[in-house]
Amino acid sequence: MGSLLSKNLKKLLLTMNNTEIQYSISEVSENSLLIKYDETFSTSLSIYIARCARAVLTHFGENILNSIPSYDALLITFKPYITGDFLPEIREVIAKVPVGGAADNTEIIKIPAYYNIEVAEFMDEILKDTGLTLNQLIAKHTEKPFFVYMIGFCPGFAYMGEVAKELQMPRRKVPQLKIPVGSVALADFQTAVYPIEMPGGWHIIGRTPLTVFDAKREQPSLFKQGDLVQFESISREQFLEMGGVL
Repeated sequence: MGSLLSKNLKKLLLTMNNTEIQYSISEVSENSLLIKYDETFSTSLSIYIARCARAVLTHFGENILNSIPSYDALLITFKPYITGDFLPEIREVIAKVPVGGAADNTEIIKIPAYYNIEVAEFMDEILKDTGLTLNQLIAKHTEKPFFVYMIGFCPGFAYMGEVAKELQMPRRKVPQLKIPVGSVALADFQTAVYPIEMPGGWHIIGRTPLTVFDAKREQPSLFKQGDLVQFESISREQFLEMGGVL
């Protein structure tokens, strides 16, 4: 199979709107390219990478098998046996992607959550470490929408942020072996919803009755990179009425 990149062009410099974004492109498999952005991680960079991902998908269409954005990189996987030097095309596509501005997707995904020690085994410990009351914690976690930086770790696990400084805690020293599906969690500057039952080291503060990931759905995950997510506090009764399991 031929190379997806020419060998003499590995480093590019994009200059647009007085903003320089330096990045490199490398082959990571026979049909995958990795665009690595040499920028400090930020919401604005994530917004830009999301735009790059959409632009690449639009341009190459059915030749693309997958496009996976992350904090500071974009993995592009072409369908097997696609050959050619795609660097000039990728360079041209990325050069047209606008830099800066607010997220393109202004629709807010609302996630109901029940915040209580009944669904968060170590809630008392979390409140002690943060110095907050339960009502204060809820207020901080529901006060604004969170930006989805990337999907990773497991299918449908959305890394969202940035949470208020009062809620920022390092991951647990001892991970929990069995975190229930739908658990709402905190770690460092981020928040997330566990899409399946699994082990984990994030701090659990609540649970949503919604199914955030279902492989049988046309769109399995409720979240995608670039989305805005707003958590809303619900009562125990509402949680159960919406299908929540304790």
